[in-house]
Amino acid sequence: MKKISIFVLVCWMVLPLFAQSDLQQLMQGMPQQPTITMIPPPAELETEIDPDEYIVGAGDQFLVEKLQEMSTITVPVSPTGTITIPGSASLRVSGMTLNAASRLISEKVGPYVSVSLYEIKKIRIPVSGAVKNPGIYTVSAANRLSDLIQKVPLRYLGKDFEIHIRSEKDTSIINIYNFYLKGDKDSNPYLHAGESVFVPFADPEKECVEVYGPVMVRSFVPFIRGESLGDFYRRKVMMSDVMNYEKMVVIRDEKQYSVTVSDMDDFVLEPKDKIEFIALSKIMVSGHVNRPGTYDFIPGHTVVDYIAMAGGVAYKGSNKSAIVIRGNEKLRNPMNSEIRRGDIILVRRSAEDILIGEISILSFVSMLATIASTVITAFIAAGNL
Repeated sequence: MKKISIFVLVCWMVLPLFAQSDLQQLMQGMPQQPTITMIPPPAELETEIDPDEYIVGAGDQFLVEKLQEMSTITVPVSPTGTITIPGSASLRVSGMTLNAASRLISEKVGPYVSVSLYEIKKIRIPVSGAVKNPGIYTVSAANRLSDLIQKVPLRYLGKDFEIHIRSEKDTSIINIYNFYLKGDKDSNPYLHAGESVFVPFADPEKECVEVYGPVMVRSFVPFIRGESLGDFYRRKVMMSDVMNYEKMVVIRDEKQYSVTVSDMDDFVLEPKDKIEFIALSKIMVSGHVNRPGTYDFIPGHTVVDYIAMAGGVAYKGSNKSAIVIRGNEKLRNPMNSEIRRGDIILVRRSAEDILIGEISILSFVSMLATIASTVITAFIAAGNL
């Protein structure tokens, strides 16, 4: 009995080992489940990348799918410019086009391999010159010059129409406004690793005009040689909501030129021109109101509306006493008159205030009684009553 017990105990300990070995052999004979590496979402792109033009570099990430093994992995290009496929090969791909790098990886890894670019590298671009915060900025290799400029505020004298993009081979001078105003993508190039951006300063005496008035950009502003006032206006001037679009004034060598909107494209700017953009006339409310001052013109508003904007009439004033002064003309009883830009609304003293001033009603009645009594007494004394 004791021998049987020992035999059962040994079988109970050994049989699981055989079962585990058989299970492993069975699993090896079965097809394996595919393994997928977690993949980051793709970068935002303006358009699809051209694989014959895109240059691979450190930070790019490839998606490599091994069809036989049913596995997908993401492999980055290392800082030294190489890409390492686990269990396959280490390849240098930096500086190659995307198509060339993909073919090389496929050839070295073996058949039944799919290779594609999934994540785009980040590059560091030095920015210097007429910028408020010179330094090195990180952008995507899919970014254009305009994307970088949005991150780098320019100084007032910065010639943003002559931006220098420098590389080891050459320097390109870019007028970004050909892209902003005309949609020319060649004037908004992609940025590449190893390039730097320089924004030159303009000479205030030779390359600037002066800008004044209700605009967002004032004082010295660089202009393009041969540029018309119209082109300058569209390129550089940000108007406020009180800008008078009908006329502008340019002062040149102490002479004043009045330029209308229709003449802007024919008026060529010269260095040191002074451009005065004129503000729209406002409505002035004065006299016996609580908040006298100037107020924006609002089409359709009446005299009563503007008096209300000025805090209403003061205790000495009256809506009925208001007049409108328009140039050399005075409009009386203007309640039904159309208000125009530049009008002055004057609220005068009311008739009651002119008659009794600061006197109270009781004092005014008492005064009238005294006057009447005096008149009657005078008539009695004269024997007329």
